[in-house]
Amino acid sequence: MSITRLRERVSARLLRTGTELAIDQRELEERMAAAAGADGRSAAYSSAYGAVAMARWVDSAVLWLGWRILPRTTMPRTTPEYSGQ
Repeated sequence: MSITRLRERVSARLLRTGTELAIDQRELEERMAAAAGADGRSAAYSSAYGAVAMARWVDSAVLWLGWRILPRTTMPRTTPEYSGQ
């Protein structure tokens, strides 16, 4: 396996994982905001908000790394299972 092909595969996996994590993190933020807003318990969720902020940073780092290692001459390949078709 060539280095370029290996970089393509790793990059595609990082981009897919980073996207999935970002979607999950966004859903978690929405649920926490709804729970905190209903009861006014935002102080009880302060450490959870810190963890969510860290998760957002990690998601950004994973996506950045995925784009950085993607070979410049290629674009991520999409397979039918991930192309939304």
